[in-house]
Amino acid sequence: MPQRFATAPLLVAACLALAACGGRAPSLPLPATPKGAAMSPTSVAAPYAFTTTLDRDAPLVGRVYDVARGDFTTPDAVYRAAAGATYVLLGEKHDNPDHHALQARVIEAMVAAGRRPAVALEMIETDRQGALDGYLAGAPTSAGLGAAVGWETSGWPPWPEYEPIAKVAIGARLAMVGANVAHATARAIVHEGAGAIDPATIARLGLDRPLAPADQAALEQEMRDSHCGMLPEKRVAPMALAQRARDATMADAMIGADRGGGVVLVAGAGHVHRDRGAPLYLRARKAGASIVTLAFAEADRDTPDPRAYAPRYGSKALPFDFVWFTPRATDEDPCAGFRGAHPKAK
Repeated sequence: MPQRFATAPLLVAACLALAACGGRAPSLPLPATPKGAAMSPTSVAAPYAFTTTLDRDAPLVGRVYDVARGDFTTPDAVYRAAAGATYVLLGEKHDNPDHHALQARVIEAMVAAGRRPAVALEMIETDRQGALDGYLAGAPTSAGLGAAVGWETSGWPPWPEYEPIAKVAIGARLAMVGANVAHATARAIVHEGAGAIDPATIARLGLDRPLAPADQAALEQEMRDSHCGMLPEKRVAPMALAQRARDATMADAMIGADRGGGVVLVAGAGHVHRDRGAPLYLRARKAGASIVTLAFAEADRDTPDPRAYAPRYGSKALPFDFVWFTPRATDEDPCAGFRGAHPKAK
């Protein structure tokens, strides 16, 4: 099955979470007296020990592919590229804990290089920014941040899997912002289309400019696939619009969060897609800005050529700057339960 899919509960959450928003940029307080230091910079240099086990012996596991060069590179090269970029986008498969641990390493390497990027998270909705700000303004711990933003009811994988990212951010006193939006707004876009977003916000986010036809078709197919072929055809275009709005909103959150140290976005790999994801909207609004995209991808034992993974992302070529390969987290079929619970409407 396509390994870009998350577990079935995450598919349901994704259906509800596609949305756009406008308004002011969130405030960016630094946490007071943070408890728990970030990982030592020496841990970035140490070899990473994977915790996932499926296809751990696949030829690509642990290797990093530089797409522009068409060759393999090293984690250090990725760290250097990230440290030199204004916007760094780290794509993941949501239910793979190794992806989150490696995302934390990239952020840690940037801090070790003297950078102080804000950390924007797809997993936290913008209407939870007040709760996030309030928690960071106190005496925060990485363990406690999940409860502070209502993570346990959000539909995302368990908080401890994402905690390494928060540990680095809180330990280094980095600003953190939510990049997702409320479920109610998401549902409004799916059911009402562009009419759910005010015209000024559409123009500001860049949603008044259509995607290239091939990218639009690929995005619509992604919507069908990510909903296990159960999405009614009449909902495909609205869901694609909602996904575009979500990408544009993540770019907007990154732009608003930058206070001179740059921004790192933690999101699903589809949102890191250079051709139609958040980078598209960043380039439109921040021409000339340095952008680095890195996707963490689960390797297949029988697929040793990194270029062969491009169709997984609906592309002829890998749509990232770098791809870092890991073992797979699960053999679970996320569509099995989804099909039974959501019969396709006509």
